[in-house]
Amino acid sequence: MMTDYFKKTFKFSPHSDLPLYSQLEGYMKMQIQAGFLKPGDKMITEIELCEILNVSRTTVRLAMNSLVNEGLIIRRRGKGSFIGEQKLRRKIDYMYNFSENIQNMGAAPSSIVLESKIIRADAIVAGKLQLPEENLQVFFLQRVRCANDVPILLESTYIPYFLCKGIEKADFKSASLYSLLSNSYSINPYHAVEVIEAIILDLKTAKILDCKSKMPGYKIERVSYLNSEYVFEYTTSVTRADKCVFRLDLYRNNNSNKNSIDFERQLNT
Repeated sequence: MMTDYFKKTFKFSPHSDLPLYSQLEGYMKMQIQAGFLKPGDKMITEIELCEILNVSRTTVRLAMNSLVNEGLIIRRRGKGSFIGEQKLRRKIDYMYNFSENIQNMGAAPSSIVLESKIIRADAIVAGKLQLPEENLQVFFLQRVRCANDVPILLESTYIPYFLCKGIEKADFKSASLYSLLSNSYSINPYHAVEVIEAIILDLKTAKILDCKSKMPGYKIERVSYLNSEYVFEYTTSVTRADKCVFRLDLYRNNNSNKNSIDFERQLNT
């Protein structure tokens, strides 16, 4: 039983600088990420946790609230609290790195390379990359990005080939694209513009991502720039909605300590 498990495996550290609720939160997060507490498992009640750990209801509630905010625990009215499905949590106010995001979740990132080759850009890709008509060669990399071997998103990237000649020889099963661009080609991202659209996954994409067709998902279109404002990357990604949530931190424009973010909603007509 979960009650016995908590009794045997958790104790507060009297030597830690962390408050009690943070220690409890960290322990529970680790148990969830390690798979000892599995999605769908029912949590013991807050009152039971108070009795087992001999702490106040406030301490337990603070820890639980934090886990709820992260999506690791789900409260269901009249039924109790349950372990939630782990999702990729993307903060969209900074340059996004898939591998770092997955590692921060306590999971192992990996990639399945579907294509890695040189192609001629079509009109859409050429327009996004602002390519001249006489130089339409691009490096095309398509990967399935995984967390603990579970497919999360299908990613298709296009980079002007004259910027990265020979890059198609790299093994992108393990290699980081951005690290390779930086270390071998002195290409360092400065900023990116992303457009996120809610979609329904088609049969082909659902099969690649190992999920049901017609499942809700997100299409993410990204254009990345160097500090010279030169476009060096165009990427489209499709991700399962059940495995990904987005987080946006908003600040007032007059807050000089934080970057302000313009947030716009558009309706497709």
